[in-house]
Amino acid sequence: MNNVDFEDAPDILDIAKKLQEKYYAFIGSVNLDSIYFTKMIGYKSRNAPVYVMSGLTQAWARAVLNNLQSRKNYCLGVWQEEWDELEKSKKEWIIFRCLYSISPADDGKIRPFDVQDYGFIIEYFVRIGVGPYWEVKDNLPSLLDGDDILPLIIPLDDYE
Repeated sequence: MNNVDFEDAPDILDIAKKLQEKYYAFIGSVNLDSIYFTKMIGYKSRNAPVYVMSGLTQAWARAVLNNLQSRKNYCLGVWQEEWDELEKSKKEWIIFRCLYSISPADDGKIRPFDVQDYGFIIEYFVRIGVGPYWEVKDNLPSLLDGDDILPLIIPLDDYE
């Protein structure tokens, strides 16, 4: 990613910590210390998503993490200008999905996107009437507001 500046994003880390505490059954095994949370400032192509979650297997993330000279295995980057315009609940869902995508082995790999692994998120949004394309919708339910967790169904392991 040429001509892009990377700035630490402690606000995103804060949301991640709260999500991990509240939704431990889903993302409790994620080592938040192995993730570089960053806001990206610079040229963004029009079709690029507002966020990118990558591990050491992607060249751009490897380059960013090597420049930090840290022992991080993942990079969660958001395009600052667009990220700042998103509503709080959408940010929560994006961070939750990104954390869930981290390999349980914490080895710099991302879980491949398939219905079996991520279906519980889509199923939740279908059940509440939002539909499967939640990432393009507004007014999503907050994962963090209130004391109760949302009724998400824990996905089964392959052997179950």
